[in-house]
Amino acid sequence: MEDRPGILLVDDEKPMLEWLGLLLEENGYDVYCFQSPLDAQKWAQANHPRVLITDIRMPGMTGLELFGTLRKHNPEMAGILITAYSSVETAVKAIREGVEDYLVKPFRAEQILLAIEKALNQRQVKTENARLRTEVKREFDFSGIVGKSEPMLALLESVRKVADQPSTVLITGESGTGKELIAKALHYNSHRADKPFLGVNCGSLSKNLLESELFGHMKGSFTGAHRDKEGLMTAAGEGTFFLDEISEMDRELQVKLLRALQERQIRPVGGNVTLPFRARLVCATNRDLERMVANNEFREDLFYRLNVIPLRVPALRERRDDIRPLVDHFIRRGGFQKGFSEETLQILEDRSWPGNVRELENLVERLCVMTTEETIRPEHHPAHFRGADRLEKPEERREEHNNVLPSNLEEVEKAWILYTLEHRAGGNKTKAAELLGINASTLHRKLGRYGMQ
Repeated sequence: MEDRPGILLVDDEKPMLEWLGLLLEENGYDVYCFQSPLDAQKWAQANHPRVLITDIRMPGMTGLELFGTLRKHNPEMAGILITAYSSVETAVKAIREGVEDYLVKPFRAEQILLAIEKALNQRQVKTENARLRTEVKREFDFSGIVGKSEPMLALLESVRKVADQPSTVLITGESGTGKELIAKALHYNSHRADKPFLGVNCGSLSKNLLESELFGHMKGSFTGAHRDKEGLMTAAGEGTFFLDEISEMDRELQVKLLRALQERQIRPVGGNVTLPFRARLVCATNRDLERMVANNEFREDLFYRLNVIPLRVPALRERRDDIRPLVDHFIRRGGFQKGFSEETLQILEDRSWPGNVRELENLVERLCVMTTEETIRPEHHPAHFRGADRLEKPEERREEHNNVLPSNLEEVEKAWILYTLEHRAGGNKTKAAELLGINASTLHRKLGRYGMQ
């Protein structure tokens, strides 16, 4: 059974003290009454009440002074001030000090009961929010990022150096490497940690919807705009704004983003007034923006505006020393009582991991859920996984090239396209075309010619 909330009641007027004490006890509260604020202070420092209800004007110490003293020792304690002398100045000061409510005598029984209920709810919400902020910060601080390999240690050192800076950061890396995790590490290890972290994926929204999400809109600016809407870039305040997959942004919208960054001002769709943009901007992409600039697919001026501090997240195949710690991390986080055999771990270390950390996480979860035995062995792997995408040793590549030499150039091209598509681009045709140095339509045509669609 949950303990009943303890209420500390302090009032130098005995009749008020007795009436309130009886009222609160009848409504299920444990009440501790004191006429002297000094005696109440001594008791409270050892007992930590949930709510303090105190008169303001008392000999020896005011109610506001008592609240301030006790709150230092018990930050989660709620406070309600009662007084027969109403003062706007005192009320404002009380609210600034963190008091939950302020009642003027005489008040009705239902007023004080409602004030207590609201105060308890408000303190519970604040306590829960503080707990969640602590958990989030712990998850995204450096200790929450799994990585002891040289590439990851170098990346985390760079994150430490730039976390508190206002400069725009461009995070690059293949899909599934954890770019958003690095963005959150930047935020939660900076002085912005208690400010908002807001973001949007540029590839998940249409041009018009993305513009509205970024900049906001005014009522009536387009069909369906039934009310004013604040944009995420201004809603982020002095926190961090994260633009994921920035390479997918429409060129016309790139111009508006560039202007917003240059002027540090946001103009809502259909609006005439500009609003300040104070957040730090962090962007991410899994594409080569420099190549996109060269191909006239991304604005050069915006690229240089975004690429102030570049951070590259290494692919999992570049940090194979982290595979075992990552497996342990995913097992613990999922609460699984499983272990991986040494042979299984070696197979995981030899894989090329086109889907990177996300692919590894999904595989670990699948194996832990689907395997009934305590130890996961190679035969438990999905059929399509066994032997697929294994990182070849140099001698294996030489033997294969010696024994399986394509008979003509067309077969060489076909084999190279298939290898790039499956092993380097993870089945992503757009990315494969970039790696091959051809456009998507050319790749599509070649796949059709080779019967590989």
